[in-house]
Amino acid sequence: MKITEFCYRNKINIFLAILLVMILVILFGCILLPSIFYDHWIWKYYWGPVVADASGGTAWYNGVKATEGYTWESEITYGVILVVALYLIYKLLKKFDIKVDWRFALALLPYILFGSVGRVLEDTGYFSEPFVYWFISPFIYFQIASYALFFLFLGYYVERRYKKPNLTVNTILFIGGLIFLLPSIFLVGGWILGWQWSSSEGVRFDVFLLVVGLICFIVGLVYLIARLYRQNEKIAVYKNPLNLSMLFGHLLDGITSYISIKDPLVMGLSYGEKHPASNMLLNAWGPLFPIVKFVLIILVIYVFDVLYKEELKNYLTLVNLLKIGILILGFSPGLRDLLRVTMGV
Repeated sequence: MKITEFCYRNKINIFLAILLVMILVILFGCILLPSIFYDHWIWKYYWGPVVADASGGTAWYNGVKATEGYTWESEITYGVILVVALYLIYKLLKKFDIKVDWRFALALLPYILFGSVGRVLEDTGYFSEPFVYWFISPFIYFQIASYALFFLFLGYYVERRYKKPNLTVNTILFIGGLIFLLPSIFLVGGWILGWQWSSSEGVRFDVFLLVVGLICFIVGLVYLIARLYRQNEKIAVYKNPLNLSMLFGHLLDGITSYISIKDPLVMGLSYGEKHPASNMLLNAWGPLFPIVKFVLIILVIYVFDVLYKEELKNYLTLVNLLKIGILILGFSPGLRDLLRVTMGV
């Protein structure tokens, strides 16, 4: 048997073995060489920034300083974890024959919103230690993923057990998300209306309306152009709801980051960017960040739905899952930042 054939047949076992070896190396490294493995690696790049985020910006451990936000090391690590997670979720959805489309994305919407709203509640100081760590990235993403997977499995069971039109995977998934989202929205709404449990720079609902209005205008313009030229398949793909959602999500992130960090409206804001690449664009020229985001999403849609349309037509589940992942990466932090500005925290 060839090595390539052996690896293909045993790819799951090989992956688990590699993962186990990595965990053991890190574990023994932290025990035998804690200064190298924990203090100057795990703490400095991964756990320390979470503690710093919860405690106000900086944290120290054995003389090693950690600051809130992401580093290139953590960005790469979380990126790899995200790719692996998406692949495993893709295999899971294929195994259970769950259709990934616009309706599936809508079913996930409460979880996406809960992530942003939960992060904002953490920003207001609503949670106390150690519970607060559960609402700081990346742990809040693990939390939400566990909820979504639970209700996904529950929906799969209910759909096949009762076989009723109104009891589908998407329905159960959506209702499960509302269980977590609605209490959080109640708290945020209470804050905006005056029930505030910590300090605030003042509610700015006008900024909320300005940002959402501007994004709706841009996305609406893209939709109108795509609809006007719907006979052209290369342009018509831009009126697809999932594609427009990706565009909306990343414009939300880009425009809100620009307004909150560069403060062109002179609101006296003092926010900072946690992602190194984004910070580099914002420092070069503030509007460059949302512009680059817009162009990148337009290119992503073109690659998926035009350039490699034929090659990917048998992998629609994977393509749509990647689109949902891209949507989350833009919409989730963008909404969190917009709510922070709106609530003055």
